[in-house]
Amino acid sequence: MKKIRSLFFICLLSVAQLSVAQEKPLQLSLGTIKTVLKENAIDFGIKYLQSYDSLFQQQDILFAGKNNLFQFSPEFNVQSGTGDAFSSVNLKLTGLLMFFQTTEISEVITPCTNCYMHLLPVSAGIETNNTFTVVNGIFEAGYVPWYQSPMMTKVPDWLKHTKAGIFVQAGYKFSRDTSIVESQGGQADESAEMEDDGILRLKGSFTIDTKSIFTISGVGIGIFGSANGWYDLLNNEVYYRLEGTMRFFLSASHDKSFNLNYQKGSGAPNFNQGDQFGMGLTLTF
Repeated sequence: MKKIRSLFFICLLSVAQLSVAQEKPLQLSLGTIKTVLKENAIDFGIKYLQSYDSLFQQQDILFAGKNNLFQFSPEFNVQSGTGDAFSSVNLKLTGLLMFFQTTEISEVITPCTNCYMHLLPVSAGIETNNTFTVVNGIFEAGYVPWYQSPMMTKVPDWLKHTKAGIFVQAGYKFSRDTSIVESQGGQADESAEMEDDGILRLKGSFTIDTKSIFTISGVGIGIFGSANGWYDLLNNEVYYRLEGTMRFFLSASHDKSFNLNYQKGSGAPNFNQGDQFGMGLTLTF
């Protein structure tokens, strides 16, 4: 049994090492933007998010079955800035449960690395903004297919640069005294969710990150895009957040980039539907 388990983990770790450039978890960004009110402003962001293939790092696994793995990880995503720049603060603790098929190699059961794997993320946390005029307690459960293994020959290479997921979000919007805070432009809360009331949403998410598509004078050029949509079941409203970024990588490891950014919609909790665009630098660690 020990031999089987050791070989099992060796196989998983080798998949992690070969997977499509496991992303570094910490990202810092700073830039200048044109806001919803057409004002110049500073925009900054801090993000900490473990990539899904980090499940394969043995030291982070809380338990492992014959065809599943599980781990906990904190996550936070902060976007803020001066003036009426979009404001979004999301803090949560996420548990990731992965299921996969197995195959037998030389009479040893191992994960099928040419098969689709399935992730069930479950999270609990808060959504707020930089003035704390909106505070939501949120529980989230979802499904994310994992198909990024280079050993999956039936998946086109370009598709391995994408991620998709569907989620159910439930929670509560707490009452806050906002009489001394005047929010306008991209800072305004345009959500139909009411204070001291429940929250129930469906969410869909899709991202594509090409990394470096081609190189000009030693500078790699790539594209990042994301689309997130929410359906507010209690208020029959639809919200969305669209992002598009052209990246100019300043290092071979892709941990530094100069970006041209466009964003439509602030996302939770304000669900502001304005837009902002600009340029800036991003560092990952």
